[in-house]
Amino acid sequence: MSYRRNWIAMTVVILGLAMFIPVAQAQRQEVEIIICLADTYNIAHFSPEVAIMTCDSKSIWRSTHENKLFDNWTGHAVGVVEMVGGKSSWHMCVKGMAPDGEFIIAELTGDSESGSTWKPVYGTGKWKGVKGETKGKTITAGKPIVQGTAQMCEKYVGWIELPK
Repeated sequence: MSYRRNWIAMTVVILGLAMFIPVAQAQRQEVEIIICLADTYNIAHFSPEVAIMTCDSKSIWRSTHENKLFDNWTGHAVGVVEMVGGKSSWHMCVKGMAPDGEFIIAELTGDSESGSTWKPVYGTGKWKGVKGETKGKTITAGKPIVQGTAQMCEKYVGWIELPK
C-alpha cells in the first residue's frame, strides 16, 4: 500500500513539473479585413446557360481589427470562374504582400451563394509556416467601368496562426 502511495505521489509531482516545461505554441490571431479589388476577365465561353473565364485580380487590403495584421497589404490573384444557371464558383491562387515585401500565398475558393474561403498555403519571413482560414462576402460592388471587368469590396473574417 505504501509503494502505491509513493508511486501516485511521484506521478503527481512529475505531472505538476511537466506543466512548467515550455512548449512552442503557435500564435493564433483574429483576422478582419476589407479587401477592395479590380478584376479583369478573359472569357473562354459565355452563354446564358454557362460561362467559363479566367480572372486576374489586383487588390488593396485594409485591416479593420485592432491588431492591424493585414493593413496596407496588396494582393494579386489569378484563377478560374465558372457560371452555371446563374450561379458562379471560383478557384483562385492569391499572393498577398505586406508593406515590408514579405508575402503569403493562399488558396481562394467559393461560390455566389456561400462566399469565399481563403486558406494560406505558403509564407515568407515571419509568415513561414502560416496556417489559417478566413471567410469572405462581397460588401459592395459597382457597375463595371469597362466591359470584362468588375470592381468590388469584400469583408473577410477568420483566424491566422504563426509558428513561434
